[in-house]
Amino acid sequence: MKRKIMVVFFMALLSIGFSFLPVQSVKAESVTSGYFVDVSARSAELYNSSGDALGKTEPENSSWYLGRTLSIKGTDYYRIGADEYLSSNDSYMYRDRPEVIRVTTDGDVPVYNHNFVESSKVALAPGTYWYSDRVICTPDGMPYVRVATDEYVGMWDVIQQSFTEKY
Repeated sequence: MKRKIMVVFFMALLSIGFSFLPVQSVKAESVTSGYFVDVSARSAELYNSSGDALGKTEPENSSWYLGRTLSIKGTDYYRIGADEYLSSNDSYMYRDRPEVIRVTTDGDVPVYNHNFVESSKVALAPGTYWYSDRVICTPDGMPYVRVATDEYVGMWDVIQQSFTEKY
C-alpha cells in the first residue's frame, strides 16, 4: 500500500514539474530528397535563410539530413534545421549508396577529395575491389563514389559488384 502511494505521489510530482516546462511548436517537414550534408570545415558556421550568421557552429565530419537548398549571392546553403543552414563553402551534399565496386581500367585510377581535387599521393590499382558507401556529384552531374574518408573515384572507372539497400 505504501509503495502504491509513493508511486502515485512521484507521478503527480513529475506531471506538475513537466507542466512548467516551456512549450515550443514546430512545423514538421519530411525529408524526401534522400540527400545528406557533411561538414568539411573544421568548424562550420550556421546561417539563417537570409544568409545571416547565427553565431552557432557544427563540427567537422558531422552529417545532417538535407531539408532543402537555398542560393544566396551565388552560394548554396543546405538546410539542416529550423531556419539553420550550412554554407556549401563549409560542407558538401552526398547520397548514401552502399556497394562493393571493382576498378575496371587497365591503369591506376586517380583519387579525388570532395572538392574534386586530384590526390598526388593515392590511386586505385586495376582490378581491385573496394567498399563504397556514398556518392557525390560535380556541378555538371558527374558521379564519384567514396572509397575512403574524403577519397572519391569517378564512377566511370569502376563497376558495381554488389549493392546493399539501406533502410
